[in-house]
Order: sequence, then C-alpha cells, then structure tokens
Amino acid sequence: MSSKSKKIRPVRSARTSSHFVKKQPASSFQSVLRAALLSFLCGVGICAALLAVFALLLTHTPLPLTTVRPFSCAAAAAGATVSGLVLARKVGRQLLLCGFACGCFYAICQMAAAFIASGAIMLQSGDVMLSIVMLFGGLLGGAIAALGVAH
Repeated sequence: MSSKSKKIRPVRSARTSSHFVKKQPASSFQSVLRAALLSFLCGVGICAALLAVFALLLTHTPLPLTTVRPFSCAAAAAGATVSGLVLARKVGRQLLLCGFACGCFYAICQMAAAFIASGAIMLQSGDVMLSIVMLFGGLLGGAIAALGVAH
C-alpha cells in the first residue's frame, strides 16, 4: 500500500468549548425558560435536602442551637450555587452572567420575603447577609460552569 492511497486527516487543535457544553439556539426562549425552571428545582431540592440533614444533625448531636443560622445560610448558598451551575450549563453561553442572574433572583426573593415578613429590611439583621451569600452562591455556580468549559 502506497502513501498516496491513504487518506490524510487534518490534525485537530485543542477542543473548543462547544465540545463540553451543549449550546442552545439563541432565539429559543422556551429552552431558556425550561433551563431556569430546572435550575430552580435543583437548587430548591439541594437546599431542602441540606436543611433536612442539618436538622437531623442538630437533633441527634449536642451542637448548640446557635448554629441554626449558619447551617441555614450554608444550605441556601449551596442551593444557589447548584442552581447557578445548572442554569449556566443548560443555557451554554454567558456562563458567569447566568450564575449572576440566578444569584440576583434568589437575593431579590430573599429581600422581598424579609420585607414582607417584617415590613422593613433591617440592615443589622441577617437579611442582607443572606442575600449577599445567595448572590455570591449563584455567581460561584456560574464560575464553576465557566471553569468546567475552560478545561
């Protein structure tokens, strides 16, 4: 067999980001809405599961009850992180912006709930802190998705 009869394949360069993330059509509002709903359900599911685990932990161990607020804050942050990650992966473009939008959504919802519950947003209470944690949690999820694409 001579070298002339063999097909020569071009050498591929490094894999592009499209290999790792399925890109949706830009005009597909329904697919973005479906991704947002899925990310919301994943984030709420993780948050609820962590809250249940932390409640079980507080019930069966001699931990002080002052750890309730940090545990609930950690569960909310983990839920926002997972939600931002799922949204960014499903949308497939502008990953950091997807995570930031997800964190903003949760932060605005938390601030609205605090306002409805107390009539005002107290800057000295945990309302603002939890909103900031939720915002950074969503942004962390988008950053994790972006780092997953980079490698």
